[in-house]
Amino acid sequence: MNQDTDGGGWCSILLFLCIAVTIGSVLPVGYCFGVMNAPAEFIKTWAAESFNTHYSTQLSDGQTTLLWAIIVSVFQIGGIIGSLCAASLNTRFGRRGTLRITDFIFTMSFLLFLLCRYIVKSVEMLLLGRLLGGVASALVYSTQPMYLVELAPPELSGSVGVFTCIGITGGVVVGQLLSFDFVWGTKEHWHWALSAFIIFVWIGSLCSCFYPESPRFLVAKGRKEEAKMVLQHLRGLDQRAEKELAQIEAAAHGAEPSMSIKDVVCNGKLQMAIILVCSFHFVQQGSGINAIWFYSVATFTDAGFSTSVALWLNFALGVLNFLAALCGVVLMAKFDRRLMMMLSCILSSLFMLLLSFGLHFADVFKWLAYFCIILLALYMLSFNMALGPMPYFIGSELFVISPRAAVMALGSLSNWIMNFVIGMIFPILSDSIGSFAFLVFAVICVYGFLLTYRYLPETRNRTPEDVAPLMENGFKSKIK
Repeated sequence: MNQDTDGGGWCSILLFLCIAVTIGSVLPVGYCFGVMNAPAEFIKTWAAESFNTHYSTQLSDGQTTLLWAIIVSVFQIGGIIGSLCAASLNTRFGRRGTLRITDFIFTMSFLLFLLCRYIVKSVEMLLLGRLLGGVASALVYSTQPMYLVELAPPELSGSVGVFTCIGITGGVVVGQLLSFDFVWGTKEHWHWALSAFIIFVWIGSLCSCFYPESPRFLVAKGRKEEAKMVLQHLRGLDQRAEKELAQIEAAAHGAEPSMSIKDVVCNGKLQMAIILVCSFHFVQQGSGINAIWFYSVATFTDAGFSTSVALWLNFALGVLNFLAALCGVVLMAKFDRRLMMMLSCILSSLFMLLLSFGLHFADVFKWLAYFCIILLALYMLSFNMALGPMPYFIGSELFVISPRAAVMALGSLSNWIMNFVIGMIFPILSDSIGSFAFLVFAVICVYGFLLTYRYLPETRNRTPEDVAPLMENGFKSKIK
């Protein structure tokens, strides 16, 4: 892929960085989401036996289920912890340095997954491994989109931002595949299934030798010459690099130093943009995507399919989700953010509404089971139009450099908290009101539509310096 004549657009170096960072940092996050379903019963049995060995206590079925819930949800708790640390790490070590820290944390998680089975039969080590995996994943959520957006020219900020969603959906598919019983999803090998993400982490670690630091971070630290070299390397043309460097310096001149989470929250001019970033993460998780991943097999079996068929249908949905995410690169480059987010929210709401009724009447009308599969597929497509990718990079398009790391961390925090809440309350709602639990997701998507329609300024092909002032009046801001 050749450099554009004006020094902007895609080039081979930028494409390499997007792919390498996605494989090495984001794909392991999606892997950790997708790997847990298939070997769940084997892990639950092993965890109960481990608990009995160490504490001489035989767990009841209910206690074993609770222990499994803790094993699953501790990943989200790690995500919350990592989100709180992300801003300070990005400010101190930079984007590249923070990604290298995540490689180290992922490696520790990998070692704990192996040690818990081989050295000591310890469910505590499994829990710690999941916790550290969550911490590393949250750091990736906060850092990777910001890093790629700051490396890319402004016209490609949306396209490179989509790589977060591509990595997560691709990781889910790989995790599902390697956790099938004909690979590593067995009683003897489930720990290898949990640990295999390290292959991608180590690939990323090797590639990180070629990662440049973010030019905006370098300018913020007073390292202008290094920033200029990075831009020349990425853009190819000195004229384009000089122009972009001048824009970055103008934005940094007189700007406040890097802001903490407390500074950002207390700044009235930033509150509307913070609400947008955190709400988009809230709506992304509240749209039902992880409830579908956590409980899709049960949803298919409730609709009348066998467990074996349900597992393959779940895998097929994962592949569709990944392919839809790939299309996001083009969609974010060709269409406005506001239009795509409003369509994504309203269509996702519609399909969740229809799914709730389809599942409810599937016992009466058997053909509705197949209709529900179509609805889930359509939901995946509508989700990936904008709800999937946009929350990860919109903060980098709305905020200038000084508050950006803190706001990205707040967005990540919102994402992980909502992820945790959905994982905890969806089973309760499902037991109480059945398939009508999906109506909650439909309502949350409507909130996302209304928020976008009223308050989100268009950010495509615009710099944060142009967009940020449009939201300084809070709820009185006018869209332009």
